Amino acid sequence: MKALLLVLAAFLSTSTFAVELNYKWKANTSYRFTATQKDDITMSAMGMNTVEKFTTTVEFVVFIQSVDSTGMAKGRLYLTNYLVKDSKGVALATLAALPKDAVQSAITVDKKGHFTFDKRVTLVTTATGNFLVYAKADENSASAGFDNGSEKVDVYAEFDPKTGKLKAGYSVKTMNKTKPVTITENENSDELDVFPYDFLEMMIMPDGSVNQGDHYDVKAGVYNVAVDATSIVNGVATLTETISTDKSQDPFSGAANGQSQEGSFSMEEFGGTEDMDLDAEDQEAVNMTTAMSPDMSGTITVVFDSTNGMFTGLRGNLSTVIDMMGMKMTVKSVLEMKKKA
Repeated sequence: MKALLLVLAAFLSTSTFAVELNYKWKANTSYRFTATQKDDITMSAMGMNTVEKFTTTVEFVVFIQSVDSTGMAKGRLYLTNYLVKDSKGVALATLAALPKDAVQSAITVDKKGHFTFDKRVTLVTTATGNFLVYAKADENSASAGFDNGSEKVDVYAEFDPKTGKLKAGYSVKTMNKTKPVTITENENSDELDVFPYDFLEMMIMPDGSVNQGDHYDVKAGVYNVAVDATSIVNGVATLTETISTDKSQDPFSGAANGQSQEGSFSMEEFGGTEDMDLDAEDQEAVNMTTAMSPDMSGTITVVFDSTNGMFTGLRGNLSTVIDMMGMKMTVKSVLEMKKKA
């Protein structure tokens, strides 16, 4: 999904009637956002069906400390609310017990909305406790505090999974320090992103100028994205992105074309398995990987106020189907995010 959302940056056009969708970050200013995601999950396996519904609520603050001449801003992102509930209203994951400003990271963000984090945070849920896991991130990699498959994690908070309260041995004073903890995971354990990384990707604006009526098609492997500038009124731009899947396409190829007021452009298909020296076994592995890839479809609409230089909101739906080895899972998601006053 992340790669598909980034396709918004593929917009390129020039016109005296076009608008530049640039963020106008201001120093010593806080920007507050709220996002919700409602997931309906259906799983079918061995003749049995299960249905689950979850609602995730995320609220966060982007505090900008400074802005340079290029529009690059430095600051911090604070998570103020993170809550996952099932259809019965039971809290499955929550940071309600956290002290104020406990979950935060230094960030940089440019005028197009590309965020870079100093650290990443995930919530590891188990039957005995929920662990807030720290990971150091840089431009090239994210080094988690634990190795894949290991039971040792580097955490700075542990919560009772039933009450959401901090467990003994943790306090507000120690929240900024991590310590190694050994945990036991099983098939019911999960790792959840705490920072709203996917939603932040949706805040990225296209390069160049945008005209009302611009249309672009981008293909990346088996996934297709059609992007339309459906409306630009008084500097407020509405961008609509339609996502689809076509597994008959080469999974290693890409292409792009578009139509704007200034004319059309086309980037011929590039890459692909034809450029790779694949034997029969390699080709079979590629075919299997393609068949197991999720089928994705949906529409996301983003609104940006170019006059004030700020994202104002988005709405959308996304359907993801995974069908492999006798197990089928369908996830239907409804997304909404907005900037708070």
